[in-house]
Amino acid sequence: MADKPRRNFAAFLTGQVDDEIPEAAKPPPEPPRATEAPLIPAAPPVRPATRVIRAAQAAPASPPPVTVGPDGEEVPIVALPDYAAPPGVVVSAGFDANGVEYVFEDDPGAIPLVDPRYDADDRNWVRYRTSWGGFLRIIGLVVLVLIVVVTARSRVYGWIDDQVSAGGDHGEDVLFTIPERAAVNDVATLLADEGVINNATVFRYWLRCDGDITITGFLGCDTEVQFQAGQYELVENMTYEEVVAALSEGPLVEEIFQVCVPEGLRVSQFIPRILDENDLFDEEQLLEALSDRELTSDYLPDDTAGFFQFEGLLFPACYDVPEQNLADERLMIARMSQEMDIRIGRASDAAGGLPPQAVALGLDEYDMVTIASLIEEEAFLDEDRPKISRVIWNRLEQDWLLGIDATACFAPQISCLELTDEHLNDPNAWNTRAVKGLPATPISAPGQASLDAAYAPEEGPWMYYVLTNEGGVDGAHRFVETDAEFQEAKDFCEAENLGCG
Repeated sequence: MADKPRRNFAAFLTGQVDDEIPEAAKPPPEPPRATEAPLIPAAPPVRPATRVIRAAQAAPASPPPVTVGPDGEEVPIVALPDYAAPPGVVVSAGFDANGVEYVFEDDPGAIPLVDPRYDADDRNWVRYRTSWGGFLRIIGLVVLVLIVVVTARSRVYGWIDDQVSAGGDHGEDVLFTIPERAAVNDVATLLADEGVINNATVFRYWLRCDGDITITGFLGCDTEVQFQAGQYELVENMTYEEVVAALSEGPLVEEIFQVCVPEGLRVSQFIPRILDENDLFDEEQLLEALSDRELTSDYLPDDTAGFFQFEGLLFPACYDVPEQNLADERLMIARMSQEMDIRIGRASDAAGGLPPQAVALGLDEYDMVTIASLIEEEAFLDEDRPKISRVIWNRLEQDWLLGIDATACFAPQISCLELTDEHLNDPNAWNTRAVKGLPATPISAPGQASLDAAYAPEEGPWMYYVLTNEGGVDGAHRFVETDAEFQEAKDFCEAENLGCG
């Protein structure tokens, strides 16, 4: 059985088979181009056309490629402008090495061919465009921009909605605290840190925009919101509406307890007293706090150590303590220490600074607390405190022994009812019966009245004071200037058994 004739692309177009086409008539693998100009655009013709490739008669070698124009004249082949490509044109593609010419015949009934090639010199060449091309491109660009804007807007609003609505179940309970004078920005940050909300920045803008954030309008939002300081019971992963509703109800009502410390206590007396006031305090933790230098008064000298660093510098008063702080010994000591600094400053401001005698003697604020502690131990009546202060200042100026019995009780840490002659004559750094000047540290915690008296002593020449019941007032003192007056007052005190013996 004979093999079927094979066909190539050219034979398919002409209806011939390979065997019927002479070898010399077969087209070369790659016909020469009519021009070296680039193909613009590199695309098929813009209209359907029937192309017939056929071999022509042999001709002289390498004549210039020609075409037949509308008037029948031969025209050298160049890049054809649109108007020069009429129907039925026959275009020569050139000659091969054997002198065989190859031509392209256009179907006479086809739409005119637009040659996709052009030369730089062909200034009449134009690209055909539809009259709607530019407008359609503008419409397409506008539609594309709208799609991008709508998509971006949808994503932004979707993300904001996820933050506002929390997007999940509630988590663990949170005991949330708003500090005093906290701004809304601070509250938002704390809420995000505790996991109550997802995003502090969105929450701030949501509040400013009264719960309605828009991309174009959020810069103009100016709603002011304030939350009351205190503790709130919240949960993790709350919606913004739930957070605002909970905070708007106000803080939890705290149960407040009072811890009271009276004036005139030494630190050794203060410890059992405060443990008795609050049974949630631990003695070991309290002693540890009393050893912490960071909690001491700003007026404490650098060379004072041990419990003496708090002696006289814990202000005696009743303190309101929230229930959650009842077991915080360190916080209690810090509050009392800070309060003493405040009270020292208040007394100094009221008196206009240190008294002239203090400046002359080279005394400072810590020495003023020491003087106030002496007044606290000696006075029973507030009206006597400025006079006792004057006696102390007068004796310091005269370089006398202060002779205050309470200082002799301090070093042995005993009650003054237990004093003996040995105690009174012991030359320790606190005993003003044996050593001139002020004791080494305060001997008790003075109250505000004694601090005020130390800074503002009453004017007078008194050098002595003695207990008396003259006038029917228990605890009153008689103030005298001379030794003779003192002996008379002392005899009266002993006779009345007031405690002068």
